[in-house]
Amino acid sequence: MKADILMPKLGESITEGTIVKWWKQPGESVKKDETLLEISTDKVDSEIPSPYEGVIVELKAGENDTVAVDSVIAVIDTEAAAGESKPSAPSKSPAEEKPAPPPAAAPSAPNDGAAGSAVIDFEMPKLGESITEGTIVKWWKQPGDAVKKDETIVEISTDKVDSEIPSPYAGVVKELLAGEGDTVEVGSVIARLQSGAGAADAPAAPASAPAAASAKAASAPTATASQSANASAPAESASVPRQKGGKFYSPLVRSIARKENISPAELEQIPGSGLEGRVTKQDVLGYLESGRVAPKPAAPPSAPSTRPASAPTSAPAAPATPPPSAAEVSARWEGQRVDVIPMDNIRKKIADHMVQSKHTSPHVYGVAECDFSHALGLVKKHRETFQKRDGMKLTINPMILYAVAKAINDYPDINSSIEGHTVIRKHFVNIGMAVATERGLIVPTLKHADEMNFIGVARRAFDLAIRARDRKLDVEDVQGATFTVTNYGVFGNVIGFPIINQPNVAILGVGAIKKRPVVIETEAGDVLGIRSIGYMTLSYDHRLVDGELGDRFLQQVVTYLENFDESWL
Repeated sequence: MKADILMPKLGESITEGTIVKWWKQPGESVKKDETLLEISTDKVDSEIPSPYEGVIVELKAGENDTVAVDSVIAVIDTEAAAGESKPSAPSKSPAEEKPAPPPAAAPSAPNDGAAGSAVIDFEMPKLGESITEGTIVKWWKQPGDAVKKDETIVEISTDKVDSEIPSPYAGVVKELLAGEGDTVEVGSVIARLQSGAGAADAPAAPASAPAAASAKAASAPTATASQSANASAPAESASVPRQKGGKFYSPLVRSIARKENISPAELEQIPGSGLEGRVTKQDVLGYLESGRVAPKPAAPPSAPSTRPASAPTSAPAAPATPPPSAAEVSARWEGQRVDVIPMDNIRKKIADHMVQSKHTSPHVYGVAECDFSHALGLVKKHRETFQKRDGMKLTINPMILYAVAKAINDYPDINSSIEGHTVIRKHFVNIGMAVATERGLIVPTLKHADEMNFIGVARRAFDLAIRARDRKLDVEDVQGATFTVTNYGVFGNVIGFPIINQPNVAILGVGAIKKRPVVIETEAGDVLGIRSIGYMTLSYDHRLVDGELGDRFLQQVVTYLENFDESWL
């Protein structure tokens, strides 16, 4: 029986999707729930599993085609056996005069043992919706090394997280196309694997290269002829890159640009309203509706017109102070007793983020004293019970996070961000918890902390901290914080002045808890006692948070901690 595959509806407001990649081709078998294709919308990219098991009969839409929801995009024969599908693959291209090259391209079916051996492209993975590139930190396998399926092959760093990437196939590493330290665009081929029965004799693969080269040479005149035929439509023939000039273009945007003959240079002039300046479908459609007039290009001419004399001299001065390269710095310090260490990707991002925060937010600091004696008494009292019941050690940290979540509910303005002159108050509490790792600071996010009880907060915080130190965090784990807590007291520091984690408007720093002599008020009068005292610093953005709000919020956190309810445990 033949079954139609429809363009799925990936969201309530989604009416169409763009096919990024077909993972299966006509004649290939597919299992139920195996990835069939990748689809992009203006909101998300998704890998779509097959709803049936069978053999691909026909693809009714090609890669980069934009298709309406519920339209038929492929046909699957659910009754055909995998073995019967083999003869159909060559019949798809009867016009080809050289049938030799297609078998060389068979690597798209790595699991086919009959093929003997296949060369498979290994691409830079997409580790999150806003991630467009990754930096190769370390290759765990070198050319000639055998690799098992799901065995770590490479470690990749992005501006959000470091990830160890497993190999999707078993085989032998044939070639590395990018080196350690290289930053590579998502979807680019970074390595090639020899898979299948012939993986051991990887050198035999290059024999197919001359055939492929001759096939390319034979097809070159045809391509030239078609190019000259389309010379009247240069914009349509020019392909739009995934990323140009610092902007990322989704497959849907690129598809619209091709259909409307928008050149790459023209597309680059369209201001993006999406995340990190990303050009969305609405941006392109708005550009077309406005008569293809982009608002931004008009701005630059105003600079020379206001100051004709000084503009020519000041304009070249801007690019005159780029940061020195590692080679320049090394040369400057050559022969001296120093180590010149280039920043890794995460350290660069931390540095840029900290500088941006100090430039963006006018920081104000408030410091409060907190008596942790009661809370620490509860920790000591319930530590063994907590360990037996929940399998983890009870510490003061989840108590602080829980107190912060409750205080944010009392003072919701502290749970905001600023865009221009507009305040965005969040109705969900996502607490970023700074974790020190061997490679620097990382801030996983305790999401929806306001909806959890204390046990939920403690479990989630424990899990995030462990995975942060083991480099097992997903990109989603380090996104979306609305408020941040950092505990520098674990290193013995008593007071600190943390930098706000943008786009938050406040961050709480917790210092070391020390036993101190303090005056205690009793009914019989003042007495001197020994208490466990710690200092907490609230750094807040004075554009939104005034002293009264900052101080009241900080004191509310102190109140919850000093009067921590034992029933919460």
